[in-house]
Amino acid sequence: KYSEVPSNEKSDVHFDGVLAQEVTPQTNTMNRDGNECSEEEDSVRSQRRGAGVLCGVLGCLIGGPILGAVAAVGGAHATQKDGCIGDSARAFGDVALTVKDKAKDINERHDIKTMAKSTSKELYTRTKAASKEFCRTSN
Repeated sequence: KYSEVPSNEKSDVHFDGVLAQEVTPQTNTMNRDGNECSEEEDSVRSQRRGAGVLCGVLGCLIGGPILGAVAAVGGAHATQKDGCIGDSARAFGDVALTVKDKAKDINERHDIKTMAKSTSKELYTRTKAASKEFCRTSN
């Protein structure tokens, strides 16, 4: 009772005159809370987090931690809005995700995380030793 209609899309099929489209199954992923969510929901959440982080960092650099916190919440909330503000906030989120991916790539190539960790431990040890030496000589 059904016949395939010649078209550019393979998913169009007519059932007794009614057009039906095949639905591709959504692949679900697990979010941070352990709940299932679609890839689209996960992408939107990542974009929202990215916008919040980038707006928070910029706000903190411009006006300190209080402005940073307000900007982070505002940036994340703005991604849910329509119009120019929402588009800008979503673009901020995309920029933040791109920066995150590039940073991961650079870290994989040059192992910056391990180098920074060892350097900071060495700096802490030297600063502690210099502080003890200064306190001992100032008395």
